[in-house]
Amino acid sequence: MTRIPIPSAPRAGIIDDIEREDTARGLEPDDDAVFHRLVRHLVADGDRRARHAGRRARRTLAEMAPGSSRARLLSAGRPVAAEDACPICGYWRCRCVRAGLAPAATGAGR
Repeated sequence: MTRIPIPSAPRAGIIDDIEREDTARGLEPDDDAVFHRLVRHLVADGDRRARHAGRRARRTLAEMAPGSSRARLLSAGRPVAAEDACPICGYWRCRCVRAGLAPAATGAGR
């Protein structure tokens, strides 16, 4: 009968090797830090190019596209419920009116 030797102690697996390599590498830069470093580089490059051309780099929408306007994302006085689904049936196009359950809320027929 052939005997198979049993290892005396468990050995580290591939996961332990990966963890050791990761620990040896040290802390990795945060994604936000990398992004901000790129933006700072692009801003400095744009400023340098504008200075060489005898101009100033444009920073705001009004400077980049004079006369243009954009839609506001949030407005303090705008009612949110008017752009929401019906509070009773939950549908954007109210089904309560058709079923005779309740009067339609303002803006629910959109």
